[in-house]
Amino acid sequence: MMPDAAPSPLPAPSSPAGASPVLQVPAAQAPAAQVSSAQPFPALQASRSEGGIRWRLLLAMILTGVAAGLGAAALSWLIHGVEHLAFGQTEAQARIVTEGTTPERRMLALLGGGLVVTLGWALLQLRGRPVVGVNGAVAADTPARRRPPFFENMMHAVLQIVAVGSGAPIGREVAPRELGALFAGRIVDGLRLDDEMRRLLVACGAAAGLAGVYQVPLAGTVFALEILLARFSIRYGVVALTVSVIATLVARVTVSTETFYVLGQISGSAVSVGWCALIGVLVGLPAAAFRRAVQHVEKHRAQKWQVLWALPLALALTGVVAIWLPQVLGNGRSAAQTAYDGTTLQLCLALLAGKTAVVLLTLRSGAYGGTLTPGVAIGALAGLAAGLGLHLLPVWDVLPGVAGEASVLAAAVAGSVGFLAVSMNAPLTAFALVMGFTGQHHAAVLPLLAAVAGAMGAASLFSR
Repeated sequence: MMPDAAPSPLPAPSSPAGASPVLQVPAAQAPAAQVSSAQPFPALQASRSEGGIRWRLLLAMILTGVAAGLGAAALSWLIHGVEHLAFGQTEAQARIVTEGTTPERRMLALLGGGLVVTLGWALLQLRGRPVVGVNGAVAADTPARRRPPFFENMMHAVLQIVAVGSGAPIGREVAPRELGALFAGRIVDGLRLDDEMRRLLVACGAAAGLAGVYQVPLAGTVFALEILLARFSIRYGVVALTVSVIATLVARVTVSTETFYVLGQISGSAVSVGWCALIGVLVGLPAAAFRRAVQHVEKHRAQKWQVLWALPLALALTGVVAIWLPQVLGNGRSAAQTAYDGTTLQLCLALLAGKTAVVLLTLRSGAYGGTLTPGVAIGALAGLAAGLGLHLLPVWDVLPGVAGEASVLAAAVAGSVGFLAVSMNAPLTAFALVMGFTGQHHAAVLPLLAAVAGAMGAASLFSR
């Protein structure tokens, strides 16, 4: 019998004599049971489908974390190799990678590496498909952004590492973020997750690349939520933290677990909190100006044929500056470490001006890279300069005990976190990054938060 056939009507019972006849319902009007052969148990099917999505999401999280970690490890290995060729040592061996090098070697490294990256970027722009950045990959609002070209994006990341390793004064943190986003997009598409999960995991993959290369999983998590997703929720937080933790562990095959900078601990006293807040206020306006300058030079960056002459010229000028200020080379680690170690006000001001100028010049000339670690360095120098300048005031003679608490080290660290918060427009990410970079303990939490608040407040007044 067909499952959808209506049942045959039963014969009507005979009525006794003199009784009213029984009302009969015609067969056409009798309600028929509807039985679906396609989905006999829809609730069970929905449960199985939801369970499958959860398992695919879990698998995507694991694979994205592993891929981002391996990408970070490979790029770290590559930059150490380039640094060894360029300067005879790596940042893992010497915190100030240019220490002990001659001006001739520094110039040769810049020009040699510059030739490679100039030709590479020119070819990519003239012959290759358009490279898709992290923000575009997260948005995925066009077919090209949803499926970035694998080869071009890989080469773009590699060229950034070669440039920084040979002395270009920009950050290397964009490259692992781009690789993490690239890998995550391919993984999510392969597992056929929906658009919301795709956006989440691509952002987490990019942040995990940052977390892996600098060993800062908490900062990577906050970076994904605050900057890339602009959304805080438990679900998003769990996914971002899981992917960043996995990437951080995997990247340790080549990345050291030591803190990025070596320095002492700052005090958490009330004087230190007020001192750091003051430093934050003082660096807030320069940080806002730097942010606008970076936006301007990136908007007018040299492209295609212009790169062939603009970038070599910019790197040559950077080499000239490095004759007297070798700390300006590289991603900013050398300059920041110099500030944290302490130096004279004259050298501090020279490095501050020199590092800022060469970063903007290099970006304008056609190079690609980050401003995160350069921002940390410029902020450290600005904070140190402010601290040294304030210590020249005669008021400290009246308050000798207070002068000891208002240390120049605290000024440098407060300058880093305040400057980075404004230049990135991301106060929580900046706080988490500087805490992770410098290895500060819980006593530094309140002073650094005060520096962030002071810098953001001063910058907001400037923007109005």
